[in-house]
Amino acid sequence: MTDTILVIDDDPDIQRLIQIHLIGAGFNVLLASNGKEGIEIAVSVLPHLILLDVVMPQMDGFETCKQLKSQQNTKDIPIIFMTAQLGSDKVTGFELGAADYVNKPFQYEEVLARINSHIKLHQLQKALKENIQQLEKQQKDWLSILNQLEISTVIIDIEDKIVFISESGAYLSGAPLADIIGKKWEDVLLFEAESKKQLRQMMKLPTKEQTRVSMTCETAGGQQHWLECDIRDDPQDSQRHILYIYNVSEIYKLRHQLDKPHYGQMVGNSKPMLQMYEIFEKVAQGDWTVMIEGETGVGKELVARGIHAASSRSHQPFIAVNCAGLSESLLASQLFGHRRGAFTGAVTEQEGFFEAAEGGTLFLDEIGDIPSSMQTSLLRVLQEKEITRVGDSKPRKIDVRILTATHKNLNEEIAQGRFRQDLFYRLRVGRIKVPSLRERREDISLLVSAFLAENRVSTGKPVNQVSVKAMRYLQNYDWPGNVRELKNTIEYALIHCQKSVIQPEDIPPEIQIALSDISEPPEIKSKTLQALDIEIEADEKTHLYNALKETGGNRSRAAKLLGISRATFYRRLAKFES
Repeated sequence: MTDTILVIDDDPDIQRLIQIHLIGAGFNVLLASNGKEGIEIAVSVLPHLILLDVVMPQMDGFETCKQLKSQQNTKDIPIIFMTAQLGSDKVTGFELGAADYVNKPFQYEEVLARINSHIKLHQLQKALKENIQQLEKQQKDWLSILNQLEISTVIIDIEDKIVFISESGAYLSGAPLADIIGKKWEDVLLFEAESKKQLRQMMKLPTKEQTRVSMTCETAGGQQHWLECDIRDDPQDSQRHILYIYNVSEIYKLRHQLDKPHYGQMVGNSKPMLQMYEIFEKVAQGDWTVMIEGETGVGKELVARGIHAASSRSHQPFIAVNCAGLSESLLASQLFGHRRGAFTGAVTEQEGFFEAAEGGTLFLDEIGDIPSSMQTSLLRVLQEKEITRVGDSKPRKIDVRILTATHKNLNEEIAQGRFRQDLFYRLRVGRIKVPSLRERREDISLLVSAFLAENRVSTGKPVNQVSVKAMRYLQNYDWPGNVRELKNTIEYALIHCQKSVIQPEDIPPEIQIALSDISEPPEIKSKTLQALDIEIEADEKTHLYNALKETGGNRSRAAKLLGISRATFYRRLAKFES
């Protein structure tokens, strides 16, 4: 960009000569015949430098300079005075803020040299000022961040006296910061006795053996703080210690909240999960029956365990029973128990799950599958709060909270006459709908991380990441088996993964094939994506032909092996045979 020079002089001949030389040197030149006009131009244009005559009618150069330096947007523009007068005027000009003087008559080479010098100097000063402002802003930003993180700095001398403490450490003492300088840290810092002991012992160790110290601090107002402290030697004095104290109270409270069995092992912070947590908190506080609805594999038992753990019954038994696939007689015996001799093989008295769960929670999974006669018996238990063992006539009082779960639509079951409506209303006082995994895809990465961490502990295999491409597969898949299927997929990938990062080829083939028709997001449709499509297509072809090979050419069995329909298998195979 061409630099602009403003020439303020009442002599048109001098204006013209200066203009010619400056334009010849590559500058853009603006002209003003008096101080007032020059100020107006300077304010509107903001030239890079001003050449200003001293002697002018009405408003001389000194007054013009004074007004220019008094305005915020023109005060930093370099001003070079032009004068035929020597002596004290120069001093006056410099006092007003002028950058330089040139004497008339001009040596234009000298004028150009001074102009170039002052423009470069101004640019450097401007850049330096901007850098300083940026550094100041960064410093403020860092201080703000440090204050938000509540990181305090304390410097202790060889006599254990405090020689410095940052403002963010004000809460560590009940006295003003100025009053604790020079005092021994153990006398003025409000660490609890055990924390002081640990810190004192750690400071005596050699630097290489020092580790972070966890401490607690109770302020004068009774507020508890959880702290972590790093100890460093002062680089300016090795006999002094610098304590970096991190206030981790919020983290501690968060961990404490998460460690509480409030949500059990449920993972997710998507909107559907947050909505479910709200209902979860409400039903956990009462003693109502609760029906947990959701597709297979969404984690209904985890929800049930979480409700139990967050309830007043948390220290009593939690017993889970899967009602699916059990005969009427076997289910009755398991739930209510039986008397000796009640049926063939009943050689001893046996209490049922209702009695075993006394005072606690009984979770009846797949409640929609229980036989009709058992529905009647269960309704009586809910109404009378008592059970009768099989083969016995004596009822037994029970105190059990009942939670149920189903993947079926019980309204449809009622309409078809397969489920009692009165039992349905008894069981569904509290209601929780567990969202499917495809309804909360944003939780997939969290679940994957949890499964990887769990497997690192159980198997020791150092796999801790999923590649971007593999994660895209996981995010795009519909997960008919929900969280259970995702967990099994990660375990499958861990078996096949050869490195520390799961790649697309480590994912089960049926998922890769299921996603072969899914288009990628528009922002990544490029040459790279075209290469990716070719690679996926090659993988799909390999999986199809391998399945055929394993089934001896039987296409129906090959489709079943890959977990896709026969029609889908034929359609995809035809793509490669055409």
